[in-house]
Amino acid sequence: PFLEEHCARLYIAHNAGEAYRLYADRKPDIIIMDLSVAKLGGVTIAKKVREKDYNTYLIALTEHANRDILLEIVDLHFSSYLIKSSDRTELLKALLKISKKAENGKLIQLEESFFWDSRSNLLFYEDKQIILTRREQKLFELLVEKNGNACSDDEIFFYVWEDEFDRTVTNDSIRTLVKNLRKKIPKKLIENQYAVGYKINIQI
Repeated sequence: PFLEEHCARLYIAHNAGEAYRLYADRKPDIIIMDLSVAKLGGVTIAKKVREKDYNTYLIALTEHANRDILLEIVDLHFSSYLIKSSDRTELLKALLKISKKAENGKLIQLEESFFWDSRSNLLFYEDKQIILTRREQKLFELLVEKNGNACSDDEIFFYVWEDEFDRTVTNDSIRTLVKNLRKKIPKKLIENQYAVGYKINIQI
């Protein structure tokens, strides 16, 4: 009853097979799964979901947060985890936070199996996260937001350096940033349009 009051549609599974069939048939935005009950196979289902799907949000319920469970949660990109003794308020907070992300975010496919998660502003190659510096992440975020259109040097200056714009930042700073970023991604992913700026290639 508690979840029914806060969800447009709610599906309940009683075993692993039923859970995966519901996921495959209904494609829910959020899956809440109990990882501490072995017969439900929560981790197994999460792994099957993550084989091809990084858009569905996962919330883990656990009896306790031991190291092995936390590693599974990180590897499978769970959006949140809660100890089962947590009250309903904590679950509701997690659902509201994730539902806002679901309304605004998505996984954007780039070239050569690279993906940008606009919900978390993280870059992935297949199922592995590519570690970016803060400025590399800001630049990538800006280029994705431009949706394939060229981004000028001035736009990059203001967006990437923000409050540090009063310091000495030159065109060489941008070129160095792009050069370092290209070492982590396919070189043709970010293109330089002469006298216009930089753009990123997004698959439609």
